[in-house]
Amino acid sequence: MEQLKQLLKDLESISFQDISEIPEEKQHVVIQQIERLQDNLKQLSENKEPHGPR
Repeated sequence: MEQLKQLLKDLESISFQDISEIPEEKQHVVIQQIERLQDNLKQLSENKEPHGPR
């Protein structure tokens, strides 16, 4: 689980500069997938907390 939490932190640190290095026509797809993965990881993390999120 710690690795998934680290992945979430890494995803949250992606900047507009990082995204701008992706071909423009693919940027929106990448952003959507990153957001979807972040949402799923947050939900998983919340569900794994013994007493809910802190």
